Formats: sequence, C-alpha cells, structure tokens
Amino acid sequence: MAISLSLSDWYSLLLCREPQSYYGRRARCPYSLTVENDMSLLEFEHIIHINDPREPQLPTMSRAHLWEGLLFRTKYPGHFNPTLSTELENLSATGFIRHLRFGTARLRDVVTLDHEREIQTRSEGLEGQMFARSVTRIEEPGAGHMLVRFYYCRDSGNVQGGLDVDSYLKAAYLQNDREAVVMLRRFALEGLPGTGSWLQ
Repeated sequence: MAISLSLSDWYSLLLCREPQSYYGRRARCPYSLTVENDMSLLEFEHIIHINDPREPQLPTMSRAHLWEGLLFRTKYPGHFNPTLSTELENLSATGFIRHLRFGTARLRDVVTLDHEREIQTRSEGLEGQMFARSVTRIEEPGAGHMLVRFYYCRDSGNVQGGLDVDSYLKAAYLQNDREAVVMLRRFALEGLPGTGSWLQ
C-alpha cells in the first residue's frame, strides 16, 4: 500500500521509539556493529537505481556528482526537510559530528565517510536514548549501471498489540530517499546550493 507523508510526519516517524533505556541490551546489526539493549530492532534496506542501461530515460549522473549530492544531503538535511536545523562540528575528510533539531527533539549523529563509496551514521538521542544506524553506499554492479543502497537498523517503533509502526517507517524511509534522489539529479544539472543559500 502506497503512503504519502508530510515532511513533519516523516520525521516524527523517524523519531518514533519506545521510551526504554539505550543501555542493557546486546543485539547485532551488519557492518560489525554491536548494540547493547534487549529491545527489538527494525532492520531493512532498499536500492535506488541512478544509472541503468535498461532505463535510458534516466538522466546519467557521474559517481563524483552522486557522492557530492549524498554528502550534501548528510551535511545539510534542511535542504530536503525544512523542519530540520543542523549544526556540524569536527569536520574532516573521514567524518564529522552532526547535531539535528526537530522541534524539541535533538539527535547527535556520528558520521563516517569513505570517499565516493559510503556514508555511515550512528544516531544518539540526547533527550531519551535512541539507537539508529544507517549506511548509504554507492555501488556499480556492471558497466553503465550505478545505484545507491540504503541500509537502516534502528529501534523498532512497534508496541505489542498496537499499530504496525515499522511498516510505515520502512515506507516513509523509502519515500524520503526517493524524493532526495530526485533533488540530487536536479543538483547534478544545476549545481549544489551555494554557501549563502537557504538553511546552509
């Protein structure tokens, strides 16, 4: 079933979690990440094709342009969701710390970069602990074929006997990533917003 969410609805879902402690569990996500807690985790991934020889109607993007766009989205998510404000610190070629604000909610993200290949984030809720991990990876499975694999592992939003929040979460993440790729294609043609532009 297709769903359509406003930007504020989407980010409210992203922050949806049970009010339990981050500490005290042991679970495992891929990419050699160990998490402490006894809460259940929601883990999923999806891919979005960027260049595909079977779909010549798609405008072609270079790996460099795609990387620049994905990195820009990670640094300045307010360009994709105006309800967000962001502060960055400890910027380097291999990563940085990102502070996100959404209304009264705050997140501190540790971002790790593998140039033109992969962006990893690990989120920590500053007001009520939250575990969330994402990996955004550029892959080229064949000649002329390039895609982005989006992987997510985070606290489940489900409550026993309640609404299946996790299904809505997965649909919301996919919708958000698809809309972001549309903007990245535009940036590849027109250039990234300048340093004095909206929300940067």
